[in-house]
Amino acid sequence: MLKKLIINNFAIINKLQIDFKSGMTALTGETGAGKSIIIDALGLLVGSRSSIDFIRTGQEQLNVQGLFEVRSSSPIFAILDEYGIVHDDNQIIIKREINRKGRNVCRLNNELVKTNVLRQVGKFLVEIHGQNQQQELLDEENHINILDRFADDGFQQDLVEYGRIFETYQAKKSRLRMIQKNSQNLAQRIDMLKFQIEDIDSAQVTEGEDDKLEDEKNQLSNFEKISSALQESYRGLSENNVGVVDALGNVRNQLEEIMDYDKSYKELYDSVNGAYYQLQDNAATIADQLENLDFDENRLDNIQKRLITLDNLKKKYGPTLDEVIEFDKKAHDELKKIDIDDDTEDKLTQEIAQAQANLLELGKSLSKKRHKTATALEKSINHQLKDLYMPDAKFDVSFRSLDDDNLSNKGIDQIQFNLKTNVGEDYKPLVKVASGGELSRVILAFEAIIAEKMNVETIVFDEIDTGVSGRVAQAIGDKIYKVSQFLQVLCITHLPQVAAMSDIQFEIKKETVKDKTETKVSLLNDLQRIEAISLMLAGTKVTDLTRKHAQELLELAEGEQKRLD
Repeated sequence: MLKKLIINNFAIINKLQIDFKSGMTALTGETGAGKSIIIDALGLLVGSRSSIDFIRTGQEQLNVQGLFEVRSSSPIFAILDEYGIVHDDNQIIIKREINRKGRNVCRLNNELVKTNVLRQVGKFLVEIHGQNQQQELLDEENHINILDRFADDGFQQDLVEYGRIFETYQAKKSRLRMIQKNSQNLAQRIDMLKFQIEDIDSAQVTEGEDDKLEDEKNQLSNFEKISSALQESYRGLSENNVGVVDALGNVRNQLEEIMDYDKSYKELYDSVNGAYYQLQDNAATIADQLENLDFDENRLDNIQKRLITLDNLKKKYGPTLDEVIEFDKKAHDELKKIDIDDDTEDKLTQEIAQAQANLLELGKSLSKKRHKTATALEKSINHQLKDLYMPDAKFDVSFRSLDDDNLSNKGIDQIQFNLKTNVGEDYKPLVKVASGGELSRVILAFEAIIAEKMNVETIVFDEIDTGVSGRVAQAIGDKIYKVSQFLQVLCITHLPQVAAMSDIQFEIKKETVKDKTETKVSLLNDLQRIEAISLMLAGTKVTDLTRKHAQELLELAEGEQKRLD
């Protein structure tokens, strides 16, 4: 349950700290005092969408904090473990900060988390019911989800399995549609890939081949120049006893005679000696080059033709030969994948048919269980509506089966909630027959039934009693009190009968402080509750008679609580 709520710089709230207890808590006060703002702040803690518009005028950021006490069996702890968030006891602390630059900081037990983690945790902490929930009940697409909430664990497991098969079924159908839609394009693509692969593969390209051929072409194209240069170089180094090598050898011999007389002579000798042997090696290398030098005119012609082939491939498939080779590899891979797609079209069709058969079988089983759940729900809702002074109202769940080829992710059923409010009338869709007050009672009937099964800590009713009065208001107060026997209930109300049924009552007021409006919250004692409920009864001026009426209402409520307990 929610134990403490701290709000700073949120809308017209400056600083606020509220300590909550179990049971039923009423939040009362004039319209616009900030009751719903408190609920909006609570919504932020459990992952609702943030906005810089929430930040109080003149402030740079808002922050909201909440302390929750959680049952040891709550699924929340598995979520905390999944994200590595420490939890030493059954308490959860959530903090959220929003600044004017749009920065949104969420902390869970002092660990930074994303907003989606707050949502995962929040759905097991707080459930807020107000205008949005009325819209949910009026949206027929949500009726199947609402009905399924009342089903047993076995149904829920089957529904998860159905959803898993349905997801695979849809993926396979989408894949098949893509293959069939693109079959003509794929055929053209296959022809193109085969042509490109044949074009490259037939050339038998090897890595670095063009560079090697360019080198060889340059040698053959400049054969005479190379041969002449090598011959002259060899003659200059070695021939006719006047070559450079012989001359350097003579210098070497002369220096050898005097190298022991001075260190500098020894250094000269070493340098010349090294050069002498290096030139000998160079002369031998040039001789080998001359011996191996050969000119093949046919080879030069073949190289030029091969380079033209490689250049054409580079123009078509890449500026470099390496990119041509990579293009060829990718073309092979793509063709292989397309061929697999082509081969699997028949296989996909068979798999889709089998998945559809499995879905139909499981869907029929789910439908059978839904009918059973719907019968029990109708009986329970109708019983609750009688308690809420709708004795002639009848609630009904109608079913329509979907076509085999248009199954939904929920099964074969399409669900619609119907209601007739008077004897002799026909059932009509809930959206068409329920007034605001009637719809509030239908919603409360649902909540009263599901309260014992809800895996949540706190439920908030945000003016769910709008549009009712008199004995209906008392009946609603009774129902909300019954819900509070299973869950912590926070209730924003303008009805004195509902406020009187609460265990605790907070009064919310607006005050002007230093030319700014602020929301203030006060926990009311017994005498203050009489004054507050008197004002709710009287509307403007409180008299001794309205105080007496308020005190009587509180005494009657105490009796109702004992009866309901």
